[in-house]
Amino acid sequence: MSISQETFQSDSAYVVRSGDVSLELELFMNEQIDSILKHRATEHPFLNTYAAQGLDAEQSKVLYLETLHYFKFLPFYVCGISTLTRDEAVLRAIAFNARDELGETHSHSDLYRKFLLDKGISAEEIDGYKCLPSTQALNDGICALYTTPPLQKALGGLFADEAMSASMVSKYNDGLIKEGMSAQQRFFWTLHMEVEVGHSNAVFNIMEKHLQTPEQRALFVEGIQQYLHLMEIYWDGIARKLGKGLPA
Repeated sequence: MSISQETFQSDSAYVVRSGDVSLELELFMNEQIDSILKHRATEHPFLNTYAAQGLDAEQSKVLYLETLHYFKFLPFYVCGISTLTRDEAVLRAIAFNARDELGETHSHSDLYRKFLLDKGISAEEIDGYKCLPSTQALNDGICALYTTPPLQKALGGLFADEAMSASMVSKYNDGLIKEGMSAQQRFFWTLHMEVEVGHSNAVFNIMEKHLQTPEQRALFVEGIQQYLHLMEIYWDGIARKLGKGLPA
């Protein structure tokens, strides 16, 4: 499944965009989606190479353990955005996101751990892995972005997070196909291809009142760019460790 502008506009998306959003804001938000999908963080050479070729078992183990450290605490950071506002619409969108991540009985972290175990990565390897400094920097940067005013900048980061992730997980899925993993083994990733688009649209649906001025929109874009810069550093770190996807 290829992620495009039309994916977010689809009437069959997990969360459908609201028809109450003004045309002016819709065009602005579409511009941001286009920018996110074309950004090097989304079209990173390593990620594109992985989608096309996959990795050997040891390299793939590194990629997916780094990925664990990238997003295992993301739901906690996302919830931090709710402390920056008293807008119940924002709180509702954040709660919706967190509910999806936590599930009723098993969280997405639980599903991801099962994926790692099914991939042949032992519990000892999972629990003992120390991530790259660039991955830790991504975590620290996202935490700060989501818990520090202004609200528009934090929501810009979240919008970039969800839109970029929709494309990212589709490429992970492509790489896993090249590695020979079955549809059942790839369930975590096919699930997230739909969920991330929906979460992005949930942010889209609450932004009208918070993007009324050029200054507010500039802050939103700043949050987008800050998040994507952190992701570039993350991908560069993995590419260097594995010796793939960067110019010699």
